[in-house]
Amino acid sequence: MGEHGARIGRARLMGLAAVIAAAVLALGVLVLSLGSGDDPAPDQASPAQSQLASPTKQQFSTATPEASPTPIKHAGILDGVAMSDQEWAERKDLLPLAVMVDNTTGAYPHTGLDTADLVYEALVEGGITRLMAVYWRLEAAKILPVRSARTPFVIWASELGALYGHAGGAVTENDANAMGQIYEWEILDLNAFSTIPSNYYYRDAERYGPYDLATSTDDLREAADRMGFSGPSAVESWKFRDPGTLLPSGKPAGGIAVDFSGRLYAWQYIQWKWDAGANRYLRFQFGGPHVDAVSGEQLAFASVIVMQAPSQVVDDDGHLIYDQLGTGPATVFTGGQAFEGTWKKQKRESRTRFYTLAGEEIVFERGPVFVEFISSQSTFAYFAAAGDLPTMPAYEPPPPGSFPVPEDAGPSPSPSPVPTPTASASPGTTATAAPSPAGTLSPSATAQPPKSATPGP
Repeated sequence: MGEHGARIGRARLMGLAAVIAAAVLALGVLVLSLGSGDDPAPDQASPAQSQLASPTKQQFSTATPEASPTPIKHAGILDGVAMSDQEWAERKDLLPLAVMVDNTTGAYPHTGLDTADLVYEALVEGGITRLMAVYWRLEAAKILPVRSARTPFVIWASELGALYGHAGGAVTENDANAMGQIYEWEILDLNAFSTIPSNYYYRDAERYGPYDLATSTDDLREAADRMGFSGPSAVESWKFRDPGTLLPSGKPAGGIAVDFSGRLYAWQYIQWKWDAGANRYLRFQFGGPHVDAVSGEQLAFASVIVMQAPSQVVDDDGHLIYDQLGTGPATVFTGGQAFEGTWKKQKRESRTRFYTLAGEEIVFERGPVFVEFISSQSTFAYFAAAGDLPTMPAYEPPPPGSFPVPEDAGPSPSPSPVPTPTASASPGTTATAAPSPAGTLSPSATAQPPKSATPGP
């Protein structure tokens, strides 16, 4: 090759080298730019860049998890429902108020059970059940029909330290002597047949005796004030779940059947059906939904407890007592699930508590609680779905003479024409009691037992 050709070759090589150097420099700048970690500004990013970047950011997100729900500061002492500071301030010094309610067909439909925090049901003499509605967080403008006291309920009123509203009660020479126990145990007595409380009950003109005696929580609390009964309550609350906590794993329980006699009598047979949307068990009795006379709403409870204890008939009148101290089987239904376990009660004044078979105390759903207290002769069963429940027996009134004449029944079925706060001075009358002077009475002065008091179980 000549000298001229050699110069051309060198020039070409130098040009190529320059191109390569420029390309390397550009590549280095690009690498540095990608390595800097800076994302392009949103208005500079191309659609392709946005589509590629989005999945990567979602996949490796390090966002702070949502904060846990704030723990409940105040809650109902009986139903565990959250309360505002103002609600708590207004109610913190109140005592629970327990009221006896009839549960025969003559008493139906009831009024006031729909706002109770806690309700107990147990079989009494004559093959019928009686109810005790307990109020603290909510009020009832009308409670109807109020009936007489029985020993199992007096024991529950005692463990709650509750004001006790009733119309008379069993008077016996045995362990079913409810009136004697009210006196002996110094229950905060609001007997409709006692001087001061009688002014705070009245006969409902739309009902017939003895299913016509009515009152309200406001009336009974005013009576308690006049009697000198005051809080705050010392009751030990059950355990309730905090917001955001998961329900432990139980057995599916969409339907519950309770047969107090074990013989499928329609007036002794109860069903409960789980409503997931309402997070409540709905109550059925007398062959259909159990509804409130005023609101028209079906009774609904967050938890249903079925607890069992041996019972004993103690006299010819059929009065029942139960082994309510110690321990026994219990199943708690909450959140649509069943938790089998036991109940325990150390002494009359201590709160009945519920435990799993592993010995852990059961934690309830926040909301009203219903206790079905059955004897060893009673039966109950639960089913995974409400649709699995057997068809309820069609209601038929019990045969004449099946039930004993109640001790608080009046001699005439005629209702009182004046539905004002009055009550009988003694069972069987509808005379208006004259207002008593305001004063403070000790619990033992509110009802002298007509017979010697006999300690209960």
